[in-house]
Amino acid sequence: MFNFAGNSKAINAANKMSLHATNPGTGTNPAAGSELTDAPYARQNCVFDAPVAAVTAAVSELNADVVFSLHLTNNQNAQFIGLWENTTYLGYIVPDEPFNFTGAATERSFTVHADTTKLIRDNP
Repeated sequence: MFNFAGNSKAINAANKMSLHATNPGTGTNPAAGSELTDAPYARQNCVFDAPVAAVTAAVSELNADVVFSLHLTNNQNAQFIGLWENTTYLGYIVPDEPFNFTGAATERSFTVHADTTKLIRDNP
C-alpha cells in the first residue's frame, strides 16, 4: 500500500526499506512496535529504477536484491516491507514470501528480491 503523501512523491522516491512483523499502515509514521528491532537488524538502502510507462501505469523496479541480517536466536516475523525516503515513511509493500523465523540458527537473513519487486502507480 503506497502512501506517497497524496502522490506528490515520485514513485521511485524510496531509498530505504524496513521489515515489519505487523501491518505498518499508511500515514506519516508506521504503526508503533511493528518494525523489527533486534540487532543486527537495521534498515537497508535500496534503489528503485526510474519509472517506465506500462499501459496506464508507471512501473519502477527494484534495482538490486536487498538483504537484511537478522538475530540468530530471537523469533522474528517478516510480514511487511516499509518504504522510506531517508527518515520519511512512505508506505509499505507485502513481500512475495513473508516468513516467520523461529528457533536458533547459525545464519539468518531476509532478502527482498529485485526480480520480483516493483512499485506500480496506476493512472486509469
